[in-house]
Amino acid sequence: MAADLIKANGVHYTPPALAAFLASLTVRSLGRRRGQIRVLDPACGSGALLCAFAQAVPQSLRPRLALVGYETDEWALRATQRLLADRGVASVTLKSKDFLAAQGLDPPLEDAQLPLFSTQCDNAASVDVIIANPPYVRTQVLGAQKSQELSRRFGLSGRIDLYQAFTKAMAGLLRPGGTLGLLTSNRFLTIKSGVALRRLLRKEFHLEAIYDLGDTKLFSAAVLPVVVVAKKCRNEAPTPTVYDRVYEARATEVDRQHAVPCTTLLEAFENRSIEGHVAIGREVFKIERGVLSASSDDEAWSLSTPEYTKWLEAVAARQTHCFDDIGRIRVGIKTTADEVFIREDWETLDAASRPEPRLLRPLITHHDASRWRWSESTKKRVLYPHEQVDGRRKAVVLERFPGALRYLGAHKRRLAGRKYVTESGRAWYEIWVPHNPRDWAKPKVVFPDIAEQSRFFLDSTGAIVNGDCYWITLRDGFAPDWLLLLLAVANSSFATRYYDVAFHNKLYAGRRRFTTQYVKKFPLPDLRSATGRRIVHLVRQVVENHRAPSEMEEEANRLVWESFGLIERGPG
Repeated sequence: MAADLIKANGVHYTPPALAAFLASLTVRSLGRRRGQIRVLDPACGSGALLCAFAQAVPQSLRPRLALVGYETDEWALRATQRLLADRGVASVTLKSKDFLAAQGLDPPLEDAQLPLFSTQCDNAASVDVIIANPPYVRTQVLGAQKSQELSRRFGLSGRIDLYQAFTKAMAGLLRPGGTLGLLTSNRFLTIKSGVALRRLLRKEFHLEAIYDLGDTKLFSAAVLPVVVVAKKCRNEAPTPTVYDRVYEARATEVDRQHAVPCTTLLEAFENRSIEGHVAIGREVFKIERGVLSASSDDEAWSLSTPEYTKWLEAVAARQTHCFDDIGRIRVGIKTTADEVFIREDWETLDAASRPEPRLLRPLITHHDASRWRWSESTKKRVLYPHEQVDGRRKAVVLERFPGALRYLGAHKRRLAGRKYVTESGRAWYEIWVPHNPRDWAKPKVVFPDIAEQSRFFLDSTGAIVNGDCYWITLRDGFAPDWLLLLLAVANSSFATRYYDVAFHNKLYAGRRRFTTQYVKKFPLPDLRSATGRRIVHLVRQVVENHRAPSEMEEEANRLVWESFGLIERGPG
């Protein structure tokens, strides 16, 4: 399949080693069964998962296997047919159809409104086992119409992905007591738009195990995979769900010396007696073992150990507020036409078509992000056609700014084409998410969306924050010192540890997602304590002194740990 079609259709065929890993775990969950065992892969690709499952079951069970695969790519379906020939199974049924268009299922969510299946296709009988690596296609690629249709059918919200629709359809097809072996993106474990899928899995299944394979690069695609093994069983007495994860380690030499040498990462991961740092050739990975911590499906699912639980309880005992209590956290502006509104070369434009200086505002982007303070030397400026009038945000009267009028007029076709702006009753030249102009002048803590380590800094210049960053301003009634205490905690190694224990939404190369849903829950110690006051004093010096000695930062970091009654070892 061509590269552009692979991307458009979310096709990422399962590597053989990963297919064998998933098949082994799924077979282990089967238990004793009588009669025929009907096994489905709803997006079978070239047949790797069905083949791996047939190989993983005991020889005596193979004559009872009825393998069923759906696939829209004829080439892949022919490859599957060749691969599954002579496997000693009872039958192989391959359907050249879209699984989501198959007839015979009801939507698993009670509030689904549209018929799930077309009358054009075959009935899809219920099955005993589903082993699947469904397509990954995000909202931006699916398109608005398809995304809205999937949202209505499956009760999805936010930035949906095709794998979520597949999983909900599969839940309705599996027989009671049936086994699900799912390989998918680990995003649903932690992001807001994964809430519906988390709820479904807990409502319809007994979750036996979750294996987060993190940034191990086991896929050629930029997908951080997770394996979920579950039983279709609603009323079973709850038992802990195994939750293991493995990520590439930023290993020290000590870590390398004590890492357990292993042949392959998946073999090490499947062997639950192996934990901690493992060495696969020259690479070092960290394997963590625990159980699922999920007090609410609205919250991120995370890994829990007795040590983590004890550590979080110690933090909670000293916590007086969380970030959300004292500050309002927002993402930066979103113009939806950055090439028009954001430039570095405004001065090079013809004077008659150059927007007036009053409308050109300094713009902070993730490139400017540093710790504590920023250089205020950003080259980017944003054309910001908004102002505060009688306490309310309004679009500026463009006729008062002839330069901006001529400049924006030259781009009117593109800007007016943003129907979501004009249909909401706003002017064609407005920024889609501009925030309130009066708020930009307030002292604020700014930080990038994605970073390997904390990079929170204070801005008091009135600069505008771009959509690749977030910003925090104090809520009414909180003294300015709270913002400095917040800054100290955010930049501490304590906050990094808290993030990894409570949320652990990591991308490749150890980069973390610092979004509102996580940062708002960061804890704050007592500002009135002697330690709290000392932290604020140090941070004020660090912020004001452009050459603050590293000893001051180190002392502030140590005091943050101390304010929670901890020392910088943390769990793990």
